[in-house]
Amino acid sequence: MNSRIFSILIAVLASLLVLACAKQVVLTGGAKDVTPPEPKASMPENGSTNFSTKHKSKYVVVKFNEYIKLNDVSSKLIVSPPMEEKPVAIVNGKKLKIKIKTSQLKPNTTYCLNFNDAIADINENNALNSFVYAFSTGQEIDSLSFAGTVFDAFTRKPVNDAWVTLYSNLSDTAVSTTMPDYITKVDKNGNFCINFIAENDYKAFALRDNNSNFKFDLPEEGIAFIDTTFHPSVEISYDTVKTKDTLNDSIVTKLQYQPDDVKLLLFTENKTPQYFKSTKRVKRNYFELVFNFTQYEKFNFTVPNDSAAFVWAAENPDTIRIWLKDTALIASDTLKIFAEYVDPAFPDSIHHDTLKFRKQDKLFPDTLLTMKLSKDKRPDSDYIISFSQPVETFDTSRLSLFGAVDTLFEKMECSIEKDSLNPLNLRVIADIAEGRKYRVAVDSAFATCIYGYSNKADSIEIVPMRETDFGALTVKFQDDRPYLVELLQSDKIKARNKVTDRQVTFVNLLPGKYDIRIIDDENGNGRWDTGDYTIHLQPEKIFYYPQTYEIRSSWEHEVIIEGEKVE
Repeated sequence: MNSRIFSILIAVLASLLVLACAKQVVLTGGAKDVTPPEPKASMPENGSTNFSTKHKSKYVVVKFNEYIKLNDVSSKLIVSPPMEEKPVAIVNGKKLKIKIKTSQLKPNTTYCLNFNDAIADINENNALNSFVYAFSTGQEIDSLSFAGTVFDAFTRKPVNDAWVTLYSNLSDTAVSTTMPDYITKVDKNGNFCINFIAENDYKAFALRDNNSNFKFDLPEEGIAFIDTTFHPSVEISYDTVKTKDTLNDSIVTKLQYQPDDVKLLLFTENKTPQYFKSTKRVKRNYFELVFNFTQYEKFNFTVPNDSAAFVWAAENPDTIRIWLKDTALIASDTLKIFAEYVDPAFPDSIHHDTLKFRKQDKLFPDTLLTMKLSKDKRPDSDYIISFSQPVETFDTSRLSLFGAVDTLFEKMECSIEKDSLNPLNLRVIADIAEGRKYRVAVDSAFATCIYGYSNKADSIEIVPMRETDFGALTVKFQDDRPYLVELLQSDKIKARNKVTDRQVTFVNLLPGKYDIRIIDDENGNGRWDTGDYTIHLQPEKIFYYPQTYEIRSSWEHEVIIEGEKVE
């Protein structure tokens, strides 16, 4: 490559790196120095070809216009193609010395040393953004580039902690067994740009590299892949620009590098074995066992010598709760719990764990059943009474429900049932209408828990929430796909439902702002599934409605998703 084209390349590269990868430094104050150091000369010259490999190592010296220092250069210096041993950079006054082990260099290869913002002046710490030193062991400087953005496959937000790699080895196993041809790291906005690439066919990957070896070789590492093979290229065009000061028009050279907008979706494969990240004996009689991720499959827990132990977990749980019944075990300082469960990552196998417990956080079990009476009742559910421990029995005659008539309260008919989904709850079933006041009076010993403890007496006045206090939302689609729609607030799922006949309706939504997440649930299991690189399976497609949607009380809202928007 001639010097003119290389100069153009360096200028374009500097602009791209400042825009895509630069760290913005807020400058304040008056007349203090705000100018970063400037490189004045290099030996060998920046952009050198036929870089010598005759010796075991070689020093590169870059001279600056002022005294400099290095900030976290070990993590900020990116060498592409990667080397087994990174070049060592040291400062000597106004000089930056870079020691390179030339025995590791490949023949006819262009190397790029990107210091990012590691170089700064010694007085005011003004950083020089994205200083690059490039050289070639061959006769030419490779000049192509590859750019784009890395997104989280689930949240669709830019990823700021991933590496992007290119492989000329197109084998499926290359990303796991060999070093990449080129690397770079994304900036805080997920953007990346790999420069000084040779013309060739490449496979592109993004990695969350937990062991810093630039290989996809751990089950918990994140990966993004595209089955497309890329062949970087550049188009050179010339524009004529009219000038006032000269008789002749000036010619402006433009370089258009491709690809420049590659989108990589990073995910973690569902291959991490399930285990208990926490096993806690909260009280002598009460245990909480927490999985490392949600358990969607079958599970069973048994306590030896306590066949009556009470085991409970919500649907698709991450936490299992166990209450002991045997008094000898409750008094014991050591005991075991047997866990048997299907690992969602490996559904064909069954785990058998023996959990041992030797101490508890609280010395004695509770000897009182506490009760919570809610002031509210939603129009789409029964009135709920909650307790601190699983309810064994209850006495309907010890609960009274009154409805307000004018200024008086009259007793009403009601029935009581155990909540089939939660053993800590009882449901009060009655004709409770909005617009009236009600009073619930509960006598002592109304409910008895599995340990024989009873509640204290309590009463409360409730005002049922009106249907007009809520809003409704219908999401309509133009394509017929097995979509799953979720409504979120602060990244927490508030409502979820499957699409039927190209639409889904949510009722009784509390007013507020919601994010709408749409999952293309291809396997119909009611949740988002990650990908699997081994079988070239991408994560299930996901789409977020571009605006946060505000639900207003007593309104029926409608959102139309135009076209096939999940991508």
